[in-house]
Amino acid sequence: MRQLPRRPIDKAAFRERYGPWAVIAGASEGTGECYARQLAAMGINLVLVSRRQGLLETLGKDLAGEYGIEYRAFFQDLTDVDAGVRIVEASADLDVGLYISNAGAGGFSAFLEESTDAAHHLVRMNITTLIDAANGFGKRFLKRGKGGIIVMASGAGLGGQPNLVMYAATKAFEINFAESLWAEYHERGIDVIGIAAPIMRTPTLLRIVPADFDTSRAFDPADVTNNALAGLLAGEPVQIIPDGPGVEKLPQVEADRRERLKGFVEFNKSFTGG
Repeated sequence: MRQLPRRPIDKAAFRERYGPWAVIAGASEGTGECYARQLAAMGINLVLVSRRQGLLETLGKDLAGEYGIEYRAFFQDLTDVDAGVRIVEASADLDVGLYISNAGAGGFSAFLEESTDAAHHLVRMNITTLIDAANGFGKRFLKRGKGGIIVMASGAGLGGQPNLVMYAATKAFEINFAESLWAEYHERGIDVIGIAAPIMRTPTLLRIVPADFDTSRAFDPADVTNNALAGLLAGEPVQIIPDGPGVEKLPQVEADRRERLKGFVEFNKSFTGG
């Protein structure tokens, strides 16, 4: 696997700002499990969400035993039309300070040769559920005066790709959604970051690529999630991990997006008087 230098995280500061509970949608394996382990190591209690209850319970018990945290395993298919609302309701009695949208990926497909079922599946998982959960938790964060939202998008969202029509489109939504939320609410105590993630060696990747796919080109998901947590605490709106064609240009793309976003924050104030 390819490695990313891990950025340091002030664990006490992170726990103070985003604890005592975090909700991870898509927590059973891969990047979701990495987030769970890293947050548990900071002493943050976890609501683990996915459609695989057994894996969630095993992970939760493991983390509770190792780090002494509390956990709640919540069975929920993220493609259900009311998934986001139900995730918010399932943690209504908890002081949640962090929501991580970590919806999984679909496989490769040719858009016109397939039915639209898979397309609507991705829209519900990557858009509808994110909208409802971010709105529900965001309202709670406004009342408590602090909180964070991490949106695990993909580098595929930076532009179109063959055989990934709906995946690229929904991940583009996620990136722009996260950036816009950051612009709208970071001055009111809510930190939001969108992660344009690279190819990572996760169980999902291994399920969808050919058996002879060279996974040495894939990144370690634990490195990506560590740096996402560090970026959230640092107040960054977006991270683009350089990968794929045009990789040498992506650091400048990230810098340009951040500057453009900051410019629009100030530009918007001329209309709102904020």
